[in-house]
Amino acid sequence: MTMTSVDLDPELIARAREVTGERTNGAVIDLALRRLVASRQKGTMIEAIAELDGLAEGLAAPVVTPPSTRPTTSSTTRSGRG
Repeated sequence: MTMTSVDLDPELIARAREVTGERTNGAVIDLALRRLVASRQKGTMIEAIAELDGLAEGLAAPVVTPPSTRPTTSSTTRSGRG
């Protein structure tokens, strides 16, 4: 791990520790950096998905229930009467 010296807003870091439950400034900064990277990666993935050929047409397709989950209809009940 790398040791880095940074100036932090004491009120902001205290609020961040409070809302995250982290006990140290280092843990808060580590969490913040991990979330920043994840957020940017998600944005990149979303943009890539949006650029897929035929995506818009596929999103407008009707929803089809697979045969194994379709409700069954029966003309008789447990008592045997219809």
